[in-house]
Amino acid sequence: MKKLTLLFSFLCLVSFVSGQDQSNAEDNTKNFNGFQRTYDKYPDSAIAYLKKLAISSPLYAEDLVHNSFAQSFIQRDEEGYYKDSIFLARLKQMNMTVDSVRSIKRKMKNSTSSILEKLKSDTSIVLKNVIYPLAKWEEAQKNFNDPKKLNEIGKTYLKYLKETNDFYTERKARYGLLIAKLLYNNNKLRPDADRIIELIYNNLQNHQITEDPTTITRPVKEKRAWYRYMFAYCNFITSQNLKLTNNQKLDRLKLAFSYSPDILDKTVSHAYFYDMIFLFGNEKYSFEEDYLAALGSDEKKFKTIMVMSMNDPSFKQKAKELYKGQANFDDYWLSEFNKKFASAPLFSLKQIDGNQYVLGNNKNQWTLIDFWGTWCSPCRKEHPDLQKLYLDTKDGKMKKLNIITIASEDQEHAVKEYMKSLNYSFPVVMSDNQIEKNTTFPLGHQNFWLVHKENMLLSRLT
Repeated sequence: MKKLTLLFSFLCLVSFVSGQDQSNAEDNTKNFNGFQRTYDKYPDSAIAYLKKLAISSPLYAEDLVHNSFAQSFIQRDEEGYYKDSIFLARLKQMNMTVDSVRSIKRKMKNSTSSILEKLKSDTSIVLKNVIYPLAKWEEAQKNFNDPKKLNEIGKTYLKYLKETNDFYTERKARYGLLIAKLLYNNNKLRPDADRIIELIYNNLQNHQITEDPTTITRPVKEKRAWYRYMFAYCNFITSQNLKLTNNQKLDRLKLAFSYSPDILDKTVSHAYFYDMIFLFGNEKYSFEEDYLAALGSDEKKFKTIMVMSMNDPSFKQKAKELYKGQANFDDYWLSEFNKKFASAPLFSLKQIDGNQYVLGNNKNQWTLIDFWGTWCSPCRKEHPDLQKLYLDTKDGKMKKLNIITIASEDQEHAVKEYMKSLNYSFPVVMSDNQIEKNTTFPLGHQNFWLVHKENMLLSRLT
């Protein structure tokens, strides 16, 4: 499993504050970093930073609590780490002992528990509301071996869920499922667990975002991705109910497959990343393989894998192995691909070297189109890789790939100077300030069109 870092939280912060004035952005960053520096040792200071953040940016304070601070309450097999040879070797390199690590962990636990308790009784209604689902989950964990108390917590949380229709804010659904998992380990408490899961299942199903994905804003994309992943998860866990028939189990797994992250969801995977870690303890981005494993005939598997290969080309080889048609498989796959995806809008723009670029002239090739600007820091960071990729196409290593980049909201002299100073040679055209309006996805960092002949897989890669 990848290390759980604050990368996603930090990226969210950058995105969130970019539209605010500079002073606000600096204050938010200061409070965010201040909380992270102090929560494991100085609970009162951490709370002070969080309160300030909650005043200036309530939504981001919520995100910080549930995607970062909440990790402190995930119960891990620490004793297993203390016996791991690699972990022990690393401690030796750092001149640390197991006892010293245990001491640090105890202090961190005391500090985070203190923060949670103080926030539960804080005078700020905002903070009390933000912390409530996390606090109930932690309370359930502490009372795991007390069926009576655990039962009370389950009923209280079920009542709490029934009083609202919004299971997205404060990640109410996540904590409800975590509490239900604890209840489910006790046979007598399973009915309450089932009631919580059923309520969450119905809520997630009823709140699926069905707006045109080409017109929704990034926050709506994040919410869409979260609802889809959580609904897929609910179908996955309920498919394991021993009372279900094989057909009922397969139906649930099919829904888990259908609502697994699609191309658009993957562009905002941070929206469900932490839920995935809390619910599974590791990274499980999709339920497609689970459905695939439950299918019986090769024909059913082939049809399913074909659908999967449209979103994830790594499944294309598996589909080829099961293919029994008469036509060449690559031709068949391309034909199915072209049925599924729209045609790319053609355009013609002048490159900064004076040549004219016309989309559609590169037949029988995939075309990667990258929108960027000299003002875009993430764009600049990816350009060394883009340059290497471009050189691979020129050297014949990637014969089927054509690359063109579009400099947007920029000045041609600045773009030329940038390319010259860094010795980049990948082709660039200047935006005509119209092409952005003709695209069906909002432009921004890492927006790509992948075009084959004149057919396009609209994708936004991360």
